[in-house]
Amino acid sequence: MPSYRPWGSTEDGAIEFESMTTETLPGALEVIKESFFTDENTCRGVEILSEPGASSELEDLCLNAAQDGVSVVAIDVATGKVVGASFNKIQMQQKPGEKSAFEVFSETCKYKSSKALMDVMILVDSKVDLFKHYNVDCILEVMFLVTARSHRGKRIAELLMASSIEIARQLKCHKDVQTPVEIQGTNVITNPNCVPGLVSAIASSNYSQRIAEKLGFHSLAEIKFEDFVFNGKKVSERIDDVHKSWRLVAKRI
Repeated sequence: MPSYRPWGSTEDGAIEFESMTTETLPGALEVIKESFFTDENTCRGVEILSEPGASSELEDLCLNAAQDGVSVVAIDVATGKVVGASFNKIQMQQKPGEKSAFEVFSETCKYKSSKALMDVMILVDSKVDLFKHYNVDCILEVMFLVTARSHRGKRIAELLMASSIEIARQLKCHKDVQTPVEIQGTNVITNPNCVPGLVSAIASSNYSQRIAEKLGFHSLAEIKFEDFVFNGKKVSERIDDVHKSWRLVAKRI
């Protein structure tokens, strides 16, 4: 299996999109730290940066997702730097009584803010049983989607999401496109040989919601920011008021 898998580029060729690898993982984590934890609406709403250890726990979640081998990075061709990332997670249908991957991870969180972020994701996901609704047993979830501040306004998030859809399509066609990422000395792919019938995401901004709509996702559920309280305040009080809600979106492959 090649370590480099290209999935396209911007029209001007300045940004290329490829499967995340061991080599690009550190750059992807840097973009998460510098542009996602600081700016993403849920992170702001639950004050991720107020507890030093909380963001580290979410980095662990990123590593967990990366091991599925279906995440994507955006590379600035001129510098070779990672300027965007989509940390994608394979979600398998649970047996009755089993907990989801996010529920299991939430139980390991030691900090209020990281646990609150996980609880938001679990809450939104719980609004619709996507496995039952679409009659599938495997889903590729676009978990954390981020563009570096320095490179916004270039359609990078849209093309990261489009690349993620293409990975799901290739997997459904039984193509071997899961790319190993070495973490703590092992590059064993978790959830191998999956055949997703669906791509899903929790869109937490007007921008990601518009991208999802443009790419043919359906909006299945919505929770308003003002309806979720953290540390005695509605999360909407910490978020720019042009953004109003989380939406659960999905696209059949």
